[in-house]
Amino acid sequence: MNEYKSKVDIVYGSLLDRILNGTYNPGERMVISKMAREYGVSEIPVREAIRRLESEGYVTINANHGAVVKDMDTDQITQMFQIRGVLEGYATRVCVDYLQPEDFQKLEEINESMLRALKNDEASLYSELNIKFHLAIYECLPMFELYNMISDLWKKWQITSRVFNVAPSRASESYDEHKEILELLTKKEYDKVEMAVRRHKFKACQRFIEYSKNVSLK
Repeated sequence: MNEYKSKVDIVYGSLLDRILNGTYNPGERMVISKMAREYGVSEIPVREAIRRLESEGYVTINANHGAVVKDMDTDQITQMFQIRGVLEGYATRVCVDYLQPEDFQKLEEINESMLRALKNDEASLYSELNIKFHLAIYECLPMFELYNMISDLWKKWQITSRVFNVAPSRASESYDEHKEILELLTKKEYDKVEMAVRRHKFKACQRFIEYSKNVSLK
């Protein structure tokens, strides 16, 4: 069954995609009347979509210029990765006692699919599989609030998933780090796997900032 999407959802999804793929650059104005005509809707769903983007940190709205695509600063990105590192590290530690053999098989398959995407130079597919890999670990969490919090952060900060586009070398590092995480999970190394996930996130942060200073996010 197809999930129902309102006009706001459709416009929001399209605008977010354009911000993430670089169609809209930092500092660029988002003209509501123009977008309403383009999407064939009234200005109301466009305004609602932009308000949602503002709440997620992708857009700023001011009286003089209207909606403007926000430029993510280094401190903001660093804080986000730090928060995710702590939350996901702890979540992975908890999952040690709940992952089943079939879960490990699924994770191995996803990671090998990532390797194929890496060899085929498919950065976007690699990014999608990376998200799938991590969320597949947390699916066994008995703490639903924690899972939802992590999932929401992945959605809110989708722009950071483009680390594999702006930092190609990060992909091979990520694949190897996933193998380490899986090995530590299998061995039930609680402390080590938590710290490994933290390092995994912090390394991604380092590479994202390092490369994005010199490479366009397009």
